[in-house]
Amino acid sequence: MTRQIRSIIVDDEQRHHDILGKMLETFCPNIELVGDAFSVDEAVALIQSEQPELVFLDIEMPEGNGFTLFDHFEEPAFEVIFTTAHDLYAINAIKYAALDYLLKPINIQELKNAVARAEKILAKQAPSREEEYQVLRENTKLQDRNYTKIALRSSEGIDFVEANRLLRVEANHVYSNFYLDNGKMIMVSKPLGDFEPLLESFNFFRVHKSHMVNLDHVEKYVKGKGGYLILKDGSHVDVSVRKKEALLKKLV
Repeated sequence: MTRQIRSIIVDDEQRHHDILGKMLETFCPNIELVGDAFSVDEAVALIQSEQPELVFLDIEMPEGNGFTLFDHFEEPAFEVIFTTAHDLYAINAIKYAALDYLLKPINIQELKNAVARAEKILAKQAPSREEEYQVLRENTKLQDRNYTKIALRSSEGIDFVEANRLLRVEANHVYSNFYLDNGKMIMVSKPLGDFEPLLESFNFFRVHKSHMVNLDHVEKYVKGKGGYLILKDGSHVDVSVRKKEALLKKLV
C-alpha cells in the first residue's frame, strides 16, 4: 500500500485551494489533505493541530508573504512546496536555499515531480531542513545581493556560501565545480546550465561553454582569438570567440 503523506494547503484564495486540491486528488493519490488555511496565522494553528508532513505554501498573502510562516517554528518538522505566481524575487530566494516551488498556474508534471521529491525526502527521514529555511529567512531580509547565500548540495552535504565568495563555476560533465575565494572547490551534482539563470543575478557571465565567471573577481582580460581572464586568485579562464564581444561590453 502506498504511504500517505499528511498535507495541508495554505493559500488566501479559495479557487487555488480548489484547483490544487483537485489536482492532488487526481494525480497524487499518495497525498492526504488534512486541512486548508487561508493565512499564515491559520496555517500555524493548523500545523500545530494536524502535524502535517507536507505544506503547500502560497507566497503572496494579504498580511505578508508566506515566508513568515517559518518565524513561528524553531525547527520545522515538515517539508514545504512553495506555490507562487511569477515573482522573480521570491523564486530566486527559494532557489538560493535549494527548496522546491511551483509556478501558478501549476503544471501537472511539475506537481508530480515536486511531490515525488518530497516523498523521497520524507521516506528517508532526512535531517531537519532548518538550515535551508534559515537561509531563506536571511536572504529575504537582505538588501545587498552580494551577501545572499546560495545552497550548494554536494555528496558531503550542503554548503551555504555567500555569493560574493564565488569566483567561478566550471562544467564537469553532469556536475559543476564551484570555486571559492578561500581556495575551496565544491562539486555539485547538477550541470552548469541549471545554475546559469541563478548566477546571472550575481554578476556572473558565461564566458565559455564550460565556464561561468564572477565578473566582480576579474583582475585582467588578456587579448587573443578569444582571449582569457585572470581572476583574483590567479586562475586563468578561457573566453570563447563567440562570447568575447559580449564579455568586453560587460567589463568596460
